Amino acid sequence: MTNPPPPPEDDESTPTTGSPPPPPPGNFPPPGNYPPPPGNYPPPPGSYPPPGGSYPPPGNYPPPPGNYPPPGNYPPPPGNYPPPGNYGAPPPGNYPPPPPGNYPPPPPGNYGGQGYYPPPGGYPQQGGYAPSDVYGGRRVDVGAGFGWAWHAFTRNAAALIVPTLVYAIVVGVVYGVVYGLALAVAPDRVSSYDSSDSGVSYTITSDLGVASIVVLLLGGLVTFVVAGAIASAYYAGLLEIADGRPVTIGSFFKPRNVGSVLVASLIIGVLTTIGQFLCFLPGLVVSLFTMFAVVSIVDRNLPPVDGLKASFEMVKSHFGQVLLAWLIIIVTVLVGAVLCGIGLLLAAPLAGLFLVHTYRTLGGGTIAEPVA
Repeated sequence: MTNPPPPPEDDESTPTTGSPPPPPPGNFPPPGNYPPPPGNYPPPPGSYPPPGGSYPPPGNYPPPPGNYPPPGNYPPPPGNYPPPGNYGAPPPGNYPPPPPGNYPPPPPGNYGGQGYYPPPGGYPQQGGYAPSDVYGGRRVDVGAGFGWAWHAFTRNAAALIVPTLVYAIVVGVVYGVVYGLALAVAPDRVSSYDSSDSGVSYTITSDLGVASIVVLLLGGLVTFVVAGAIASAYYAGLLEIADGRPVTIGSFFKPRNVGSVLVASLIIGVLTTIGQFLCFLPGLVVSLFTMFAVVSIVDRNLPPVDGLKASFEMVKSHFGQVLLAWLIIIVTVLVGAVLCGIGLLLAAPLAGLFLVHTYRTLGGGTIAEPVA
């Protein structure tokens, strides 16, 4: 029988009583389930409550002091810019108007397209006429034109008849004075008196001298100026009726653009006179193509040459309709003249109203319902 080995001798390296034995040499713990040795070792992984102490447990606690915002969702810093992102329509509400500024106007044209709005409607163009380069208006309806002219006449009979009568008297007086002066300054006058079974005849013959010719020329110039002013004022009143404005007698004594009317009338008179010497027919052609010159000048405040061009273009673009209207106007005036001249008090306003209606119809201008 062998004896047990003697116990190891006490050594300074041997731990004292109460301390666990040291682990065997190696880089691994000995197997077994035992509590960890005391000391400042980190706890093994697992869900353990934090050890006690004087510091807050991990979690949501305020950040350390500093000059920076904490991470997270916080409002953006102030500024004049929208935050990034895709946003829908703003909520309904009353928003203040945008600040005043100089914004460029929208480009002209294409008012029917998206993004642009047409100018305010309901207002005719100034003067109630179409642009000078547009003559694609409505077709002339003779019945509708005369119906409108008659309706306008009946609703403004006094305002139309009185100026017509006054102007007829003025022209007659001027013409009579001029012709009487020309005869008065004539050098030789011969009177003859003849009697016979059939009756008595008395005639005066006179040879006009230089003085008489001068009087006639000056008188003709005065008559021409008066007639131009009358035409300007008379058409101004007729155009106000077409614009739908109430008129009075005084509306027909307010001439417009008299200078241009006189120059245009002089050009028309010269061309018509030349045409009448050329077998008469060219004079009628000039009268036809210039029938809208004066009304265009009065209505649109045009220079004389532009008024003549406007009339020529309108007649050329609607020759058949204008020819019919021109013939109707001539017949209307002739019928009024045949009725002892008194019929002109009705025929002249009707002819003028029908001409204005035709002009506005072909030009695409305003033709309002006549008002009393």
